[in-house]
Amino acid sequence: MNTELTAFLASGTLISENTVMWGGEISLRIRYYLGNRMPPIDYVSSVRAIVLRDTSVIVVKEKNGQLYLTPGGRVEPGEQLEETLRREVLEETGWTLATTKPLGFMHFHHLGSKPIGYRYPYPDFIWTISLAEAGEFVPDARIPDDYALTADLLPIDEVQKLPLDKAQLMLLEAAIKLR
Repeated sequence: MNTELTAFLASGTLISENTVMWGGEISLRIRYYLGNRMPPIDYVSSVRAIVLRDTSVIVVKEKNGQLYLTPGGRVEPGEQLEETLRREVLEETGWTLATTKPLGFMHFHHLGSKPIGYRYPYPDFIWTISLAEAGEFVPDARIPDDYALTADLLPIDEVQKLPLDKAQLMLLEAAIKLR
């Protein structure tokens, strides 16, 4: 790992770590951090947000039934990170973003060799996580895909009881405090 990435990771506060298999073939270690510094841009492959509105938060349900609190997506060539975040959240949830501010990031580290045809940073990449306030709901802006089934604005106290990943709940708590 280069010194620029090492220094950036040291600037955050580690809150959770786990190992996953993506697609049954890519082994990754994921570390969740809180922090407000922007990562080195060459490592960023995706931008995400915890999206709040009053006493509610957006919860996305995948087609496989999994729930998550961080809608967002891949950065397109030539896009600024803020532009990507606003576009991806709108397409995935139908909500515009009134405000955003840095909350943290996820650091992914490949535990195996580089997959054939892999087009993202390797062996390390970052997903930024912002705290966002929902603006307008524009249902026609939502673009159905093979990943997200629904995106609902639910009361935070109900969401805290859902079967969510521990790190997602920790990010929600940090977002509530930062707000």
